[in-house]
Amino acid sequence: MLPTNPGGHAAYQDTFVSQFLKFYPDPFVLPKSTWDYIVQFWYLDLSQTDSIMQECYSVFGPEPRLPSCMLRSYLLALKLKVTSITVWCRMLKETPLYAILSGFSFGDTPGVGTFYDFFSRIWQDDKDSLSPKDRFPKMKPPKGKKKGGKTPCDSSSIASKLLPLLEHWQLKPQNPFFLIFRLYQQQFLDQSIHRGLVNPRHLALAGDGTPVRTAAQQRKKRICHCKEKGCSSCNCKRHYSQPDCNWGWDSHRECYFFGYHLYMYVASGSFSGLPVFPLLERASRHDMLSFLHSFFTMKAYLPEFRIEKLLLDSAHDAYAVYEYCRRENIVPFIDLNPDIPDISLIRMISLLMMMVSPSVKWAYVCIKMDMKLPSTAQNTGARNQTGSVAVSVNTLFTGEIWKNRTHLYR
Repeated sequence: MLPTNPGGHAAYQDTFVSQFLKFYPDPFVLPKSTWDYIVQFWYLDLSQTDSIMQECYSVFGPEPRLPSCMLRSYLLALKLKVTSITVWCRMLKETPLYAILSGFSFGDTPGVGTFYDFFSRIWQDDKDSLSPKDRFPKMKPPKGKKKGGKTPCDSSSIASKLLPLLEHWQLKPQNPFFLIFRLYQQQFLDQSIHRGLVNPRHLALAGDGTPVRTAAQQRKKRICHCKEKGCSSCNCKRHYSQPDCNWGWDSHRECYFFGYHLYMYVASGSFSGLPVFPLLERASRHDMLSFLHSFFTMKAYLPEFRIEKLLLDSAHDAYAVYEYCRRENIVPFIDLNPDIPDISLIRMISLLMMMVSPSVKWAYVCIKMDMKLPSTAQNTGARNQTGSVAVSVNTLFTGEIWKNRTHLYR
């Protein structure tokens, strides 16, 4: 049967009040921390989940659990930092508050198989992973030479090669996780837009990655018979239980981790930095690669959003990124990469950015990346505006690259 919830969120609230007073006649015995997430889930309206996921169920068979209750229960488990479905199912049977707050009757809670069946309906693919589980083991890449250093990566070269390709290759929002994003967009992101917390027409985005640990070690097993033949270190295929995860370096904690690299875009202009678009990447992927893939994926899923400002860290300091922002009329705020030898240009750049002319700001990009300015009337005007600065550093704005860098601060 198809899941139906005619009462919507109001029916959930009425059921919660009646059952809550039955098991907790004196509500004031509960601590304040418990009331915090009670209030959060009281206002969390997930009733659209039932209508969105109707196409994932059959008209035949027994009546299923409401998808809104299943999603609410899983979000409550994450709120309580319970990652094991088996442990959470036991807690639902033992604690009345967790059951009724999820939307279930105490004593009639779903089992482990019901949760995994719900997950399989959300994930729109027959395979439970994007990568094949049987593949050859990969060699470890070279790590950073200094302590806390990431995997060496020429971000400028990568951006210059991949960005034009992704810009002209239109990504299609047809992925196994598109239903998950649809649930997030309609019930969370659209609510933020409706309440005026996020302005999609004048959006200021801040993007960065963070490690997501999924296991203590990589789980794999042999599928060949080389070990029985006396070869213990063969390069044959292995069966991986989590093929989409791999090893990465957590530069903040200075340790390796196994899992994902969550790249998140937040609305930096909102009051509390509300999330706009999250995407899981490989743990070993550099921030520049994660940025390029997630940025154009976001544009495919949210084509109506108009990005005006972009705030990134020094891992995204590449000429191709500045050039793309110039074409799309995006104002970039990117931290300078300290590994670039010409750190002495920082003071000069700050002087140029004080000037409001767009040509002068574009000159900053060309100066820092050793690029030539095109010979145009607009750039000639920029040279006239900054004539005193140009004379003081004994260099030209147009027609040739900056020279005599050792005389910048004499």
